[in-house]
Amino acid sequence: MIVSPARTPLQTSGNGKMNDWYAKPYCQCRKYKLCDCGEDHDVTEWNWEENRSNASWLVISQDRRQITFHPLYSSGTAVVRGDTPMLLNHQYYWEIKVLSQPYGTDIMVGVGTNKVNTSDDNFEFMSLLGKDAESYGLSYRGAVYHDAKVVFETVGFCRGTIVGVRLDMWMGTLEFYVNRKPLGVTFRGLRRHCQLFPMACSTAAQSSMKLTYAASWRASLLVHAAKILAASLSADLRRQIPPGLTYPFKSHFWLTLPSDGDTLNDDEEGEPMQAEPAVDISHELSEVLRSPNGYHVDTVSREYRVVLWQ
Repeated sequence: MIVSPARTPLQTSGNGKMNDWYAKPYCQCRKYKLCDCGEDHDVTEWNWEENRSNASWLVISQDRRQITFHPLYSSGTAVVRGDTPMLLNHQYYWEIKVLSQPYGTDIMVGVGTNKVNTSDDNFEFMSLLGKDAESYGLSYRGAVYHDAKVVFETVGFCRGTIVGVRLDMWMGTLEFYVNRKPLGVTFRGLRRHCQLFPMACSTAAQSSMKLTYAASWRASLLVHAAKILAASLSADLRRQIPPGLTYPFKSHFWLTLPSDGDTLNDDEEGEPMQAEPAVDISHELSEVLRSPNGYHVDTVSREYRVVLWQ
């Protein structure tokens, strides 16, 4: 199912000039290669996958976080994917910082299945992510593609922009962010895919981007409650959050980002959700509510009893 967010197309004012809706960098740093703005959290649960067959099209840094497409010249489309699949019943969020000024046919960020061929389009200039039903992609020009169609158009990205991708494999939704501002849920029903991979592609020579953050959390009532709690608090009240919740909210800041993908429609397409066997959640609770400052989680009994005390 494709869901187009309620968003006004690019508009011009009476004098013919574009309104204030265009690609912007995350910060105002002049030296983008040295800029580390927005890289406050050193969390990367996956990295870019090295593929020897694409060695001449891609240069991946030693830590496998920064990638340069077409290091010498471009004669087609190069694509890279993450080394870890995104599985059902988990929530994922990652951010990519654009290090070079986009140009040319297309530079895209998105997701795709393992059926996306990463080598056949090396000699064709195209918007690869979203060219079929196996992938979804956001173009630097602002268009979101899927199944060879432009779903909607929004603000694109430029050098210095931080592009965020929020993939909820429990609700089956995909949402893009630009500079940590949501563009709205674009797709639903993604549970029909057993797994998806983060992907990026480019036709521009010497174009570069960097994976700055990648985190995940297994979907649970606890996570849902934490998101609602964070979203309902003002900036002043957030300072009064119990210490046991401060750490997870900081390291998993994406849980508190605005999102309209937390509700499930009765008519949502895709495979029905399957019940899973009960699991011991004491570990998850201890991770979220741990603190040396007086807030602890008592031993979780069959009733999942949580006790907080000072």
